[in-house]
Amino acid sequence: MKAPDPALETLWKNVVDHWDNDAAHHAFLDHCQSHEALDEAAVRYRGMKGDRERGAGAEKRLTAVLMLAMSKLEVARAEPKAASSMLTKVVLILFFLVGSLVVLRYLMST
Repeated sequence: MKAPDPALETLWKNVVDHWDNDAAHHAFLDHCQSHEALDEAAVRYRGMKGDRERGAGAEKRLTAVLMLAMSKLEVARAEPKAASSMLTKVVLILFFLVGSLVVLRYLMST
């Protein structure tokens, strides 16, 4: 079980106290994203969906949490491809260098 995050609790209280303030929501979501707590943000916004006055806003923020999580997955999925691409480039450069040395040695011996 994760230890409670006092900053997250403070930011969430600020969200609830200033529900119509976009900056409060952004600060909370930024914190959750940087501390890998988007699941906690989703749980909290999902809990607010039943609120008559805040339900629509909670749904909007829940969609934002989903988008942040999806973008994180896309980045994670793309990273190994980038590393693989870099490895391929290094191998090709080494192959070219070795091939050039072999040709140069051959030319020098004739």
